[in-house]
Amino acid sequence: MLTIRNLTCERISIRFVERFQDPNASKSQAGGYFFGNKRSTSTSPSAPELGEHVQSFNHKDVDVALEPFEAYTLSAFGEDDEVAAADSSHTLRLTVEQYDGVRHRVDTNPSYTQKSTQKFTPLSPNPSARLTALFHPCKPTPHLTIRSDNSKDYSRWMEDLPDTLPLSAISIPGTHNSHTYYKALPSVKCQSVDIKTQLENGIRFLDIRAQPTHASDPGKKHMYLVHGAFPISLTGPKYLTPILETCYAFLATHPSETIVVSLKREGIGSSTDEHFARILQDHYIGPNASKWHTAPTIPYLSSVRGKCVLVRRYTTAPDTPSMYSSSSGLDATAWPYNCTSAIFPSSHPTFNLQDFCEVLVPDAISQKVTYANEHLVRAAAVTHHIPGITTDATNPVPPGPLYLNFLSGSNFWKRACWPENIARVVNRHMEEWLC
Repeated sequence: MLTIRNLTCERISIRFVERFQDPNASKSQAGGYFFGNKRSTSTSPSAPELGEHVQSFNHKDVDVALEPFEAYTLSAFGEDDEVAAADSSHTLRLTVEQYDGVRHRVDTNPSYTQKSTQKFTPLSPNPSARLTALFHPCKPTPHLTIRSDNSKDYSRWMEDLPDTLPLSAISIPGTHNSHTYYKALPSVKCQSVDIKTQLENGIRFLDIRAQPTHASDPGKKHMYLVHGAFPISLTGPKYLTPILETCYAFLATHPSETIVVSLKREGIGSSTDEHFARILQDHYIGPNASKWHTAPTIPYLSSVRGKCVLVRRYTTAPDTPSMYSSSSGLDATAWPYNCTSAIFPSSHPTFNLQDFCEVLVPDAISQKVTYANEHLVRAAAVTHHIPGITTDATNPVPPGPLYLNFLSGSNFWKRACWPENIARVVNRHMEEWLC
């Protein structure tokens, strides 16, 4: 059996499935990717080759329509299906049809044990979109997902979204300790590319941790970038200013986008949250007020295009905007540590969080995967009200909380639980779960 999932934005119909003994199977390397070379295309065997294997050829009309994100499990062909399924020389050829009538074809073998990708072969000239197949050898049923490869510009992916969407209704990709991409200890480094590259590839939530360079003088504006108690670079201190300047420059050239920026004070020393807040207000946010959205409630996309949205993980100073003022940002000061599921603040729920981060031993990585999957299910079950469509346009139902789902975790003192090693496992399982 094989489950096929449609991850495109349009209806796709599975027209028919063919099974035959692959005449090229003997040329394949054992244990290799079942799709073969990623650059190859699905081509028909020659007439003599098909003749040699004609007895193994089967054709099955399916004609099943899959709406976006729907899945369908192909049943077996006949009495010898169990034998055929176990025989890696048998290939399934899937022919699918897009909403505009254009058909595409790909060959797959559900018995293979490694994941791989391959582009569908369009059966019509000038197709409206290119399709890609992603195979996962899941147990008990392998999955083949179909996605559209239409050269989407991820630097502008918010461009086509309606202005009336609440920010909490959008699936927003983000990074944990987004600034930790410099040469550093493996237990400190969480990212492999810089902020500009992250933004150009679609990241829209940045998690930034900083520490004032001077513990008491608010006139000294500079802030070190940190990860917990540790500096983020072995080549010298790095600062907050270039990070924010990168965000401003990106938004200036991509005015359709917004960036959710979570700011938190970390590091060693005697600085306080109040001191941190004053420096941010006086030297960073205040002088760039037009570039920030600092209201305390979940905004609609229309009001934050071209701006950074402040998620405030620090308490405020008495003479800076309070947590209840119109310029305090989204209040995340009640952020619970190492939680599997938490809604806060209690007075006006703004966040629903999964941030189980203390993955102390390798066996706990599977727990992390479970918590992340469960939070995806919680988020997917929420109905978001759209002004003028599902709620009154003038007095709409307020947007629900932002669901924050962290895939990260670490144990600085155990190599197998350093960020990169945990990510290697969690990302694989998350990709499989989504597919």
